[in-house]
Amino acid sequence: MSNIEPLISYEEMNHLMVPLGALNSPSELHGMLCGKLCGGARLSADEWMEESLTFLDVITNEQGVVGDPEGRGQQALARLYTVALSQLEDSDYSFDLMLPNDEAELDLRTSALGEWCHGFLSGFGSAGLAADAKFSEDAADALRDLAAIVSIGDGSDEEDEDSEANLVEIVEYVRMAVLTLFVDFGQVKSDKPVVH
Repeated sequence: MSNIEPLISYEEMNHLMVPLGALNSPSELHGMLCGKLCGGARLSADEWMEESLTFLDVITNEQGVVGDPEGRGQQALARLYTVALSQLEDSDYSFDLMLPNDEAELDLRTSALGEWCHGFLSGFGSAGLAADAKFSEDAADALRDLAAIVSIGDGSDEEDEDSEANLVEIVEYVRMAVLTLFVDFGQVKSDKPVVH
């Protein structure tokens, strides 16, 4: 059993981000972060804060983030980085996707998975991989599959047990695909300090 800190819930992160006027969902933000980490990027605390606030398109001024006077949203963003990296590095495979909980409507969870994959591909593509990086067949398949999953929420599937089971299987597949990509590209050593 892993002793890695659990990921902040989608609902909690959403509750912190909505008052800030965040344009992208918590799922897409977490996906973008995981994509960057899987591509070998390591960010300082300031770099991650700037990246995440830009990605969310929230308004900032000299005092910080507008709508976050106590800094709770920024604290959650800082924690998100350390927990995501710890989960990806965990040998017990504790890595989890930030998606709405199982009580949420199936179409919301399905759309969030598509957003997560979209964010992941965006982050992975901007992580700074070498142009001559070699992709194993598994890594190439994983990226193709993640690209296909981006549009998963576009259909109008009815909620039934099969749809629920299919979503659970796809989430597990994405989880394992991401871990494969992290092993192949994300364990790059960097001189940059990491967020603590």
